[in-house]
Amino acid sequence: MEIFKFGGASLQNPVAIRQLAKIINKYSGQSLVIVVSAMGKITQSLEKILEQYLHNQAYESAIEEVYLFHKNIIQALLEDTCSPLETALQTWRQQLIQDLTTTNLPEELEKLYSKVVAWGEILSSKIVYHYLIHVGIHLTWVDARQYIKTKPGFINAQLDEPYTKALVQNKLKPMLAQGKFILTQGFIGSDQSGETTTLGKEGSDFTGAILAAALEASSLTIWKDVPGIMNADPKVFKNTTQFQELSYETMAKMSFYGAQVVHPKTIYPLAAQDIPLYIRPFYNHQAVGTIVNSKVQAPIDIPIYILRKEQVLIKVSVGDFIFFEEKHLSMLCEELDKLALRINFLEKTPYDVSICLNNESIKIDKILAILQNGFNIAIQTPVQILTVIGQIQPADLNFLQEKNILTKQYNSSVYQVVFLVNGTDLY
Repeated sequence: MEIFKFGGASLQNPVAIRQLAKIINKYSGQSLVIVVSAMGKITQSLEKILEQYLHNQAYESAIEEVYLFHKNIIQALLEDTCSPLETALQTWRQQLIQDLTTTNLPEELEKLYSKVVAWGEILSSKIVYHYLIHVGIHLTWVDARQYIKTKPGFINAQLDEPYTKALVQNKLKPMLAQGKFILTQGFIGSDQSGETTTLGKEGSDFTGAILAAALEASSLTIWKDVPGIMNADPKVFKNTTQFQELSYETMAKMSFYGAQVVHPKTIYPLAAQDIPLYIRPFYNHQAVGTIVNSKVQAPIDIPIYILRKEQVLIKVSVGDFIFFEEKHLSMLCEELDKLALRINFLEKTPYDVSICLNNESIKIDKILAILQNGFNIAIQTPVQILTVIGQIQPADLNFLQEKNILTKQYNSSVYQVVFLVNGTDLY
């Protein structure tokens, strides 16, 4: 049994979805679970709708853009009008407007967020399902929210592992015995009351790992628009090198520091059961790509560059010449934890602490409002964090010479730099 995960780049247009079908068709007769993300950049488009609504801006045209995006893909893939998909699109539009206008704000803002963005995965999976049926691939569509169960909290929800494992093994696994593929959604789940929750940015990778562990799969394959795992993002850096294999430890460290290849929580469920992870090129499906497993022992001999974009740098202090003590740091971390805001960079001096957070506008507004009641704060944005893992030579960092560096820190194997963004290219 294998788990395949296809991200937004693998679903961004009709050409990509036809390529997905070619890949799936190669595995006819095998046990396969297919996990899909929202199409293209639809998650960001749905977030934009929510932001416009929250700021009392017109959002109707943004809804229409999302509607037409999906409708055009449906028409390109299916020659005849597909009534179930037309119905799904109409239902989405009606339900979205109802949710926006009836939710009790601000108390239920995070609940509303998860409801809104989850539609990206639901619509994507329905379109892919109907197209695969159309081309003769037999499979079963299931709603991930019936099997991926989370603890209280709507955004970056924590997995209820025992409950999820029991549901997957007792209800989902028997479906595979019927000889059909299973198609489901990544990123989304539900709490014990059935309310929709989300697993965090790029959470579809984590969904794949959850299912791989619960089903005791032979492997998890994530199909990407790159040849494999590189030592840097080839869209940003020059002269990148592909790894043929990596250890779980190295991959986990890369994910922790912000590498976009896999979700940070993906590695643990796989490593715990020694399930290999394959990162394979979507448009060259015969290539091996990169394998991540427990057998790799050799250390990495080239630097790994990881760039976190869209960050906010917040400097927090108590007052002039007042020490920033452990109790203050504890209060700060407690408030961040309540909002599921992860610290991507932290530097402490006797009088203040500087932290970098993902620029999630809804949560950032909340934490700033909380911190202003008791602390002095200073904000700088947009900033980016560059993390370099491995043995570093001075020449490896020459491209940073003209950057407006705000702060940096270094230990034996990790170098981090926070800098203001003056453009989109590091070089």
